[in-house]
Amino acid sequence: MHGLNARSLTGRDIVLASVLESLRRPAGHGAAVAAEAGLGKTAIATAAAQEMQAEMPVYWVYSSPALKTVPYGALAALLPDLAPRQTGSALAVMRALMARIIAQAPEGGAPAGRPGRAPLVVVDDAHDIDGPSLDLLAQLLDARHIRLLVLTRTFQDISDVLPHMWDGQVTRHQLLPLDEREVLQLCQQELQGQVSITAAVELARLTGGNPMYLLALLDEAVRTGFLVQRQGIWATTDSETPVGGRVGDLVKAQIRGLDPADRTALEVISLAEPLPLRLAFRLGLHASVDRLANLLLVMVSGASDAGQVVRPLHPIYGEVVRGMVPAARSARLHKQLQAVLAGVDLGEEGQLHLVSWSLALGAQVPEQELLYAAETANNRSDPRLALRAAAAAGRGALRIPARIQEARALLLLGKTGQATATLEGTLEQAADLRTVKQAMMVHVQLAQQSTFGSGWEVPLARQWNRAIDRLSGSQPAEAVESARCGAQTLRLLSRVWAGEYAQAELELAEVLRKARESADVEAILFAEAMTAEVQVATGRAQTALKHSTAAMDLLPEATAGSRLFGPFVLHRHLTVLLWLGDWEQLQRSVASADSPVQRTLLHSGGVADFAMGLGHLRANDLHEAVKDFSAAVEAATRNDPEGILPLALALASFAAASLGQREAAGRLLAAAGRTPPRGPEQYRLLAEGILAGGRFALDSDGSYIQKLRDTAAAAQERSFTAVEFTLRTLSLRLGDLSEAGRLLKVTEGFEGPQALVLNRATRALVDQDSAALVALASDPEPELDLQLARQCLLEAQRLARRNNDRALLNRIHRLTGRHGGGNRGMLPELTRRERDVAALVAAGQRNAEIARTLNLSVRTVEGHIYRTYEKLGISRREELRERFPLLERPSGGWKRPAEAE
Repeated sequence: MHGLNARSLTGRDIVLASVLESLRRPAGHGAAVAAEAGLGKTAIATAAAQEMQAEMPVYWVYSSPALKTVPYGALAALLPDLAPRQTGSALAVMRALMARIIAQAPEGGAPAGRPGRAPLVVVDDAHDIDGPSLDLLAQLLDARHIRLLVLTRTFQDISDVLPHMWDGQVTRHQLLPLDEREVLQLCQQELQGQVSITAAVELARLTGGNPMYLLALLDEAVRTGFLVQRQGIWATTDSETPVGGRVGDLVKAQIRGLDPADRTALEVISLAEPLPLRLAFRLGLHASVDRLANLLLVMVSGASDAGQVVRPLHPIYGEVVRGMVPAARSARLHKQLQAVLAGVDLGEEGQLHLVSWSLALGAQVPEQELLYAAETANNRSDPRLALRAAAAAGRGALRIPARIQEARALLLLGKTGQATATLEGTLEQAADLRTVKQAMMVHVQLAQQSTFGSGWEVPLARQWNRAIDRLSGSQPAEAVESARCGAQTLRLLSRVWAGEYAQAELELAEVLRKARESADVEAILFAEAMTAEVQVATGRAQTALKHSTAAMDLLPEATAGSRLFGPFVLHRHLTVLLWLGDWEQLQRSVASADSPVQRTLLHSGGVADFAMGLGHLRANDLHEAVKDFSAAVEAATRNDPEGILPLALALASFAAASLGQREAAGRLLAAAGRTPPRGPEQYRLLAEGILAGGRFALDSDGSYIQKLRDTAAAAQERSFTAVEFTLRTLSLRLGDLSEAGRLLKVTEGFEGPQALVLNRATRALVDQDSAALVALASDPEPELDLQLARQCLLEAQRLARRNNDRALLNRIHRLTGRHGGGNRGMLPELTRRERDVAALVAAGQRNAEIARTLNLSVRTVEGHIYRTYEKLGISRREELRERFPLLERPSGGWKRPAEAE
């Protein structure tokens, strides 16, 4: 029997249940499962066989290419008593087989309620079975002597002999690759730790979601350092994709039986990936392409700027095959391809791979093509190839543009010091305005990662204008005008980050109008993205969505130069989606191997994990939020193009503190204290306020609530509406109702579903409408997270007591008493430290005694007691003892804290 473990069935529960349902029908029925090698057909069959063997005998039939030409060869293991002279007789074989597998069926039929004892026959790799064997099994199925479970590469491979699939007698089950969520689950299960979202998506892309290749790649990736664990987070590095070990063995096993012509075709397709179909025809590979596609080794796709192209089914196939081709043979294939290239557009990706192939062979490549390849590789987040191409191009007249691309590549790799040194002097030596713009974009990216905050935009704009003045006499008027527009955008950036939103929005509208008239794609991208940023910052996320979506839609059509704006546009689009709570679109944008920005996210400094963490935080899934923010911190520590590290640390510490994870929260808070602030003032205020909230959640020190209020007031003074909204919401979430009136005012006119619900909640708080508060808390809407719902309930309880409203108090008590249920309105569980303090309070200890017992300050103990009272809606020690008698009973699941040593 095959071995089986949980990882073999990751993402396969639904298919397995469906197969079992089919097999439990009366004898004469069955199921067929189709999938490429490695997707888990055998694992599903094994699980089904283990489930069914208590109900009926189970037999396995193994097929192989070696036995495909031998009549009844696949059934040989089930026919040990068949005489050699009888192997040519279909009747003799049938009798022998029936005697072997039907003999165990008891007389009188199956017990009532049981599917019956007709055996289950499992046929593995049915696409390689000999015709007579499958024909005989089909006859036994028609005669209702057996049930049949067939595993095959494609349904077409067996449809001639087994037409039962088309009338429902044998149900069909197409096994699909794992999706990104399932890949992440399998990776974390296998690695026994947190895996960054970008790493999981990249592994999904390389393997096509094939579990067999994924598990093999994980082993090899860890061994070679392609996948490393830092601070408990598994993430990919910029080393070469590993193709040795079991990964290589598995791919080689798939192609071992190819004839020479098909093998050559696969080598050309892998080396040129993707190969335009027109070139495949010119090379005479069309028949091989058909055969390779039927073998599920290659795929033909139309989603390319080169038209229809053929490429390996999974990128890992191409990586392995390229590594298998000897240099001399590779050179011959390269020469053959070059001979038929005339008039064929390779497309951006094809041109890039051709240059990479040429560089590997040491072939001559024109300098202009090398520079194009370096820029394209950077745009596609392939800094290793960009460095190779830039180094080869930087020996002649294109030395300055090549250095700029080298600096970009170093920046992608997180090597800011080297990038700065490489960029030195390029602005002054640039010979044309396009090169000036490229240099300025890298200067901007370097400045964004600095700890100097804002203020660098205007000096850089001056440098840009000086370079324009120097070159304006030798450049076309349109190019000069476009460059002036670029310098103006830096000044606009300064306005936005200074909070001058109204003026900036007017100027951006004018920039956008002119850019559309002149079809200046780069200016359109910038203006659309910055307009979205301004509108989000002023509480208009729904309006901003139109602009961020327009920019995202434009990215795939953008020129090589304008793709510099890819990360800039993506970050602002994600911000819009987060404010609108569009989790499905967010998932597609950052956690999908098919996302057009997937490669960009590999060097985005944890933006994907950061975005998912915000989503989990909004959904009150604090455990997942801590994991996501921790992964973002790890990535941003090495490379932080968007300056999110302080914010990620603040949010991670807040989520950990809210869960009572004191050690993790303390570590994150300490790291935040050591991290210099960066980015515009909005980012700094936001991080400052969230850190104050995290420290309050950890220590219940009221001074941190005051710090949070002060930071929100500073945001209000600077007209940072979205920052103020966030901080005042956080303050309310932590139990501070003093600024509910101000939050009510902020939410009026603020776009997005969260603002609508918060408006209702703050209105009820300001009006002291206890019935409305209870209604909100008893069945909170998705946008009102649990902690806010609990605060509504606590305030309703206070008001009901003040008004001596017994009916409402009884209703609140019913809501707060559901400690064992899953009701979203129930009061929160206490943190570990709050439970420790509560247990000693219930035991009758005074605050000073508790402080000595737990080795805390009296002030900290008082803070914990205050927060416990707030959470539980009580005000006296006696109420704590009455409310939670289980605190004194170990059998209730509570433990007294250990005495301090």
